[in-house]
Amino acid sequence: MKINLTLSPCESETLFQLSVHHPWRDARLRAAGLLMLSKGEHRTAVAQQCGVSHQTIYNGRHAWEKAGVVGLISGHAGGRPRKLSEAWLATVCELARTQALTLRGLAQRAEEIHGAPFPLSLDRLGVLLRKSGFSFKRTRMSLKKNETRNDLPPAPSPLPV
Repeated sequence: MKINLTLSPCESETLFQLSVHHPWRDARLRAAGLLMLSKGEHRTAVAQQCGVSHQTIYNGRHAWEKAGVVGLISGHAGGRPRKLSEAWLATVCELARTQALTLRGLAQRAEEIHGAPFPLSLDRLGVLLRKSGFSFKRTRMSLKKNETRNDLPPAPSPLPV
């Protein structure tokens, strides 16, 4: 059974842009499937080209009819659940804001507060803190010279004068 779909030029352009530029793969596939349906292709052929079941195409069509573009995007529920809960993240952010600790120190203090092992690696903790607006700089113990060497002549200029 063919699913008839008629799109205005504005809707076609919106779906095309959505199918190319949206960050979620499932939203891109739904938009591309609707564009193919509007050209008169059968939903089974569209499903094969998109690599999904024909029921997925059918569901995308109904989501479009019900809520338009919002219906295509709101169906996204992908991704793995976060390992670090909001409570852990709030604790770590507060510790980073109030105390000067390394990532390992932050993780250890959070473990003491929550009474459970820290659920992330230190690398992932650093990524999450950077996403939360914190920046890190490795401290270096290096000797800085206070005086410049004035006994050497200046380097010659490579440009002709």
